[in-house]
Amino acid sequence: MKQRKVYCKLATGVDNLEFIIRRARSEDYEAVNAIIRFGQEEHAAALPKYFARLDRVVAMGWYRSFSDQVNKVIWVAEKSGQVAGVAMLEMKKSPSYEALVPRSYAYLNELAVSPEFQRQGVGTLLYQASAEWARDQGASSLELNVWEFNESAIAFYRSLGMSTLNRTMTSDLSY
Repeated sequence: MKQRKVYCKLATGVDNLEFIIRRARSEDYEAVNAIIRFGQEEHAAALPKYFARLDRVVAMGWYRSFSDQVNKVIWVAEKSGQVAGVAMLEMKKSPSYEALVPRSYAYLNELAVSPEFQRQGVGTLLYQASAEWARDQGASSLELNVWEFNESAIAFYRSLGMSTLNRTMTSDLSY
């Protein structure tokens, strides 16, 4: 997928905003980190036993690995030069267990939208760009993890046609 301009309606239906969906560049690192950090803070507040509060959520080396390899991509949504959202995904293969069917799939590591651009269609645009890239790579599916407390994200992904494939369960043994 090449860079493209897309139009979104605000939730109020009053306005149109023009967004550009493009591959992230090295100069987007700080903006990408800030957007993902916002989501990290939400996770740390909801699940402090699992998520740390960090200034740098995305390590520079990890960020670079997404631009250096053909099986990984970072998409950003941009409006008037400002990064509004980010999607980071990579191609993976199913584990080579006899009981599993061999397959290639795309894994969406991050999908995050800056608070001031939420509910304006940016997440949907990033998801669509991710799905298009995944199809072009030969992925059989697009997969991600979402934490149970994050009801708005679960509803968002369901609205895109995603469904639950499996569930991780836990038992607190620290008492």
